[in-house]
Amino acid sequence: NSGNYTAPATEGTYHLVATSVADATSSAAASIGVSTTGFLPAVRRTIWNPGIPGGIPVRTTLCTTIDAATYGNGSADATAGIQAAINACPVGQVVQLSAGDFKITNTLLITKGIVLRGQGPTQTRLKMPVGTVASVISVGTRWFKFTQSVNLAASAQKASTSVTLASNPGLKVGEIVAIDKLADPSITEFNPATSTSPNDAARGWFTRQNRMVGQILEVASVNGTTVSFTTPLHIGFDTAYTAQLSRFSDVVGGAQVDAVKYAGVEDLYVYGGGDGNLKLANAAYSWIKNVESDYQKGESIGIDGSFRCVVRDSYVHSTQDPNPGGGGYGFSFSFYSSDNLLENNISWNMNKVMVMRASGGGNVIGYNYMQDGWISYATAFVEVGLNASHMTTPHYELFEGNESFNFDGDNRFGNAVYITVLRNHLTAKRRASAPLLIADQGNARAIGLMRGHKWYTFLGNVLGTAGQSPAPNLSYAYESFWPWSDNPVGMWRLGYNNDDWTAAADPNVTSTIIREGNFDYATNQVHWSGAAQPLPVSLYLSSKPAFFGSNPWPWVDATGTTKLATLPARVRFDALHP
Repeated sequence: NSGNYTAPATEGTYHLVATSVADATSSAAASIGVSTTGFLPAVRRTIWNPGIPGGIPVRTTLCTTIDAATYGNGSADATAGIQAAINACPVGQVVQLSAGDFKITNTLLITKGIVLRGQGPTQTRLKMPVGTVASVISVGTRWFKFTQSVNLAASAQKASTSVTLASNPGLKVGEIVAIDKLADPSITEFNPATSTSPNDAARGWFTRQNRMVGQILEVASVNGTTVSFTTPLHIGFDTAYTAQLSRFSDVVGGAQVDAVKYAGVEDLYVYGGGDGNLKLANAAYSWIKNVESDYQKGESIGIDGSFRCVVRDSYVHSTQDPNPGGGGYGFSFSFYSSDNLLENNISWNMNKVMVMRASGGGNVIGYNYMQDGWISYATAFVEVGLNASHMTTPHYELFEGNESFNFDGDNRFGNAVYITVLRNHLTAKRRASAPLLIADQGNARAIGLMRGHKWYTFLGNVLGTAGQSPAPNLSYAYESFWPWSDNPVGMWRLGYNNDDWTAAADPNVTSTIIREGNFDYATNQVHWSGAAQPLPVSLYLSSKPAFFGSNPWPWVDATGTTKLATLPARVRFDALHP
């Protein structure tokens, strides 16, 4: 029947049976997930339903198998042979690589819905000679651009699933497109040390020029100039800031191109890329699974201009360049990438374990282990760990169930907005696994936010570790305040300016943050602004994910007796680094 119904008061998945009023013999069953979001106001919520509906497809049909012995087990160049096999493989099938080493001297391009699969990361190894300026594998449209940009005829509100255009450039159902808008000063904040003009070059990095707020979408239907999408808008797009829809094009002729859908890379090891190791670029419903990515310069795995892709069960580590400047990042989301899932991965021994550069919302970073971000020329200074920052303005991103040495938002190129951080363990100290042996002295913290970041929500996180020593610093405290000091180490450091340590805390940070139900080992207390309330079990999962096995879930329980259980990605890392 139509009408309003009261949801169950307890979180969980409920199985409902409805009987037809018109025909009492007719009924239907449905399942509905109920979660508590009382601490998350509607303006800070979106629909987090990332990745490939139904999960990564299982492909079983082999179009060809390539033996490493054919290329001298790494002594001869295998690039042309593997690329020819990829080009010849029918959509929906698999190029299978044998165990052994394959020498790769130029980027392997996957431009259709096939899978490149090895025998496992310890068995199949793709190695690029260090110094080669190329990525090892690229899925999608390499070096894509945007074309045929059209103004929106009316502003589109957050949560809408359609827009009206000034004209229709010939859009097709299933096409992947971008929507963006000019910088809105009420949302986007730039760092004056890096950008003061709309024409600054930095405002065109990982974004259209001066259009940092954007989103990648899939066209569901086209009716004249009205275009509907398969996912909602995560943020509003205003005609006052010349909101536009753009199509994707190739870099050579500028011709419109279709995104690559349902392509995958599985079960192999990649090494040595000089322009990153693996890229998903203008890809949709595509994936990287059970891959080890080692010793790259650039991003170990980059997700650029992509929609509903998945990176899971993988291990990225040991950059060639552990220094700021773009050469040593673990995972990267950029060019408005939206509704992607990064789940059950490890990122270790990088400059920054991950970055988000003008990402497009709806992305979920879930149940990953990210540790030991560092700077080779300043080893005692603590880098950012988990973060939704490094090019303004990521928005409506979810961090759930991860473990890292901290969460922060850097301000090098501006801010991020409407970020939600639920049930993570933020240790306030790097693991310093061998061979790094680095110490935490400068800017140690469990959660920090630099100037400009607004509307962050932190729910049910555990800060610090029981019995942990702050050495070489002296002690821990709940929060550090201006004037900033490294002693004691604050679990929270909010509104500081990494470019000006004499500056007072930014009120845009401190006045817009929500902190509820977080436990810290400095005070051994759960902190609330008022009365305690139930916290969401998850904001994107309806039940325990399979990779947790028999381990408890959620594994972070800030309000429970046992604060921390087992994170599977951490177990895998411990086995590799005992």
